[in-house]
Amino acid sequence: MKHMPKTAGFTLLEILIALAILAILMIGLIKIASDNTRNLWHVENKTLAAVIAANHATQLRLSGEKPEQDDGWETQGGRRWYWQARRNVTMTLGLWQYQIRVYLEGDKEPYTTLTSLVPVSPSPATNGPAVEQNAPAGEAAEETVDEPDNNPVELPDEQAVDEAEPQQGNE
Repeated sequence: MKHMPKTAGFTLLEILIALAILAILMIGLIKIASDNTRNLWHVENKTLAAVIAANHATQLRLSGEKPEQDDGWETQGGRRWYWQARRNVTMTLGLWQYQIRVYLEGDKEPYTTLTSLVPVSPSPATNGPAVEQNAPAGEAAEETVDEPDNNPVELPDEQAVDEAEPQQGNE
């Protein structure tokens, strides 16, 4: 009888073990990719919300009106955002403190909250905040205003929002 040389190759058991190890590694890689995608979505939303809040803080600074509270809807990055600006109860050194919250449509918690100091009215000569002239040097002029309600935020229905005034923003 002729002796057949033993061929070099993998056994079925070795192939199954290699496939099991490969499957475990692939599951880990898919989980990492999924987590990174979710984190990227969250960071993108945080960035868009911060841009919206900064835009409205700038609008408050440039506007002649300083409302006690203001809100509205805006589309940014292909998503709808609800923003709400509320003025705090005290004014110091001619500055109002506004808190601007930005919510993604359908969310109950804000993606970002920005606290911004807004001049009551710009001084014509310096275009800076107007400081009360009657206050002695070194003392802050402080005015107290009626306190706004601090009830939990209720997001308005989409139909209730007046769409006649389009918001500025990059999409």
